[in-house]
Amino acid sequence: MARIKLLDQDAINKIAAGEVIERPASVVKELVENSIDAGATRILVEVEEGGKGLIRVTDDGCGMDREDAALAIERHATSKISGPGDLERIASLGFRGEALSSIASVAEALELVTKVRSGGIDAVGTRLRVEGGRVVDLREVGAPAGTSIEVRGLFKNVPARRKYLKSGRAELARIVEVVTSYAVIHHRISFELFSGEKRIFKSVRSESWNEPLLRILGREVARNLVPFEAEARSVSISGVAARETATRSSPDWIITYVNGRLVRSRALSRAVAEAYRTLIPTGRHPIAVVSLRIDPSQVDVNVHPAKTEVRFLREEEVAALVTDAIRAALMKAGEGGPPPQRARPTEPTVFGTGKADDAVASSGAAGTVGGSDPARGLLSDLQRTLPLYSGGGRLDLELAAEPLPGGLRLLGQALQLYIVAEGPEGLVLVDQHAAAERIRYEILSKKYASGTISQELIEPVTLELSPKEAVLLEEWGPTLAEMGFDVQPFGKNAYTVRSVPAIGRRLDSPEAVHDVLRDLFALGRVGTGSTAKEEILKLLACRGSIKAGAEMGWKEMHDLLRDLSTCESPRTCPHGRPTAVTLSPVELEKIFGRR
Repeated sequence: MARIKLLDQDAINKIAAGEVIERPASVVKELVENSIDAGATRILVEVEEGGKGLIRVTDDGCGMDREDAALAIERHATSKISGPGDLERIASLGFRGEALSSIASVAEALELVTKVRSGGIDAVGTRLRVEGGRVVDLREVGAPAGTSIEVRGLFKNVPARRKYLKSGRAELARIVEVVTSYAVIHHRISFELFSGEKRIFKSVRSESWNEPLLRILGREVARNLVPFEAEARSVSISGVAARETATRSSPDWIITYVNGRLVRSRALSRAVAEAYRTLIPTGRHPIAVVSLRIDPSQVDVNVHPAKTEVRFLREEEVAALVTDAIRAALMKAGEGGPPPQRARPTEPTVFGTGKADDAVASSGAAGTVGGSDPARGLLSDLQRTLPLYSGGGRLDLELAAEPLPGGLRLLGQALQLYIVAEGPEGLVLVDQHAAAERIRYEILSKKYASGTISQELIEPVTLELSPKEAVLLEEWGPTLAEMGFDVQPFGKNAYTVRSVPAIGRRLDSPEAVHDVLRDLFALGRVGTGSTAKEEILKLLACRGSIKAGAEMGWKEMHDLLRDLSTCESPRTCPHGRPTAVTLSPVELEKIFGRR
């Protein structure tokens, strides 16, 4: 008996729809793109339960007659291309004719009401209703010009997909991101987004993207934006990039468009990051909006079912154009000079430590390679040649003589990454960030358990959040309060922060508090169990710890080694990375060919 069977059409449609429609934001994206292609000047998006209960997109575009409305929900029915050759000249956002068919396949019901804009006063509208992927009603109705599409019960008939959706507010945040992103690039269209009765976002038609950018990025960032543009052959780019003083803790604030389409492009994101190389600290990311106009034959938008990824024919040329344009704009704005150099008392050489340090190093006998324990001799040499200046202060000899737990003897700091010490088992290298993170995590865990994790700010901090962040703040509200934050509304998109977690570093500036909130939001779904709290504590511990690349004073290193020895789990950071490694005398001898 044959085991291979043909799937029925319903199963085929659901499988195909799963590639196009991943979540409520996917539906909003497809419907908004259809409205833009229809020449709309106003687009209204209404959702309930983060789009899981209801999504309705209404526009004043060209509309459809009865015949087109009936065809619109069929798979691969489209007015935007007519043959394979058109795939190389795609000028519209949609082109496959899959969106409505896919949405109807995975929704409890889809209802379309449309009327041709050019039909005159005697024209009538068309109402079409689909349930379970099948048309159940098609009739003439009175309707305004344009199109309204309503989707109810998304993934109700695909429970395996529905159970993986996030909470209503988390899904709403993704919808906000889609709507606001399109409001920027299509600023000649007014956008409005409602969640239930609450208006989340509104933009008005304008000749530039300044107004929607202001709403999304906030006034402080908007004041730091530098415009850029460039052109080469069949490619032109324009956009804005923030000065080096305005950065983010994640790369999510690089927004890229290709021919008016919101896309994810690693090539463009890397090009933006390259423009900021040497200008911003490691671990920070730039803010930039890049709009690229390119000959459709030079870019493939048919790479991904959801049309969110693109492939360029001359990728390196496009990337170089973006990098050069942004770097030139930053330099013109006075931000492109050489990165500032930190002043140091002396600059150590490989085998010497500079003039002042050499005086200290030469005060003892010269190190010898021979002796009964050559590895110990090497450790003594290392101690003499490591810089005795750290963080700008001279070595406190009394502190150096103070014993550390485990018989450790502090030698110094290497590469602004590692604390170097000598121990009974050999040379010890301590990852300064991992060690500090472990210490801070255990302190925070104890404070959380005792209910003392919160600290009140001397002066409240005022934040300006984007529409997406405002939605996420509602989602995270109870959890943030439990973890020590007191955040209260303070006008439109503004919030006052009165207390923050005691994470060990100052959280008394809008930028610092904003960064911590963004990192928390990036964790995704808000959990309620102990695992979720542990993840938040790990993040806060990381935020409160000294970073790689930071200079440490001698006392600071001494205290860190002492505190690490008192931890319950000193060998690893909260994320599982080792805090220290030991090179035994035997290993050192092998490295130097002594064995």
